[in-house]
Amino acid sequence: MVDGYEQLRARALGGQADGWRLGLGVLQQRGVTAWLRLRQASVPKVSQPTPAKTAPPVAGGAEAELVRLLASMALAVATAG
Repeated sequence: MVDGYEQLRARALGGQADGWRLGLGVLQQRGVTAWLRLRQASVPKVSQPTPAKTAPPVAGGAEAELVRLLASMALAVATAG
């Protein structure tokens, strides 16, 4: 809420014409309380992030080979510079 108000305030004081996008009209016509209600209604609720799905393990020794390959690529790039 504070960040939104500060953005609106900075735009209004700076004379920028797009303050209406942040609710300048509501603030001017109906006051801070109405602006806060509008802001609360328009800000999406933050939900808990869903855990990332991990890939199933690769069969055989492919995991170790992949790690060696990536390590050698990173080492080659690091020493080439």
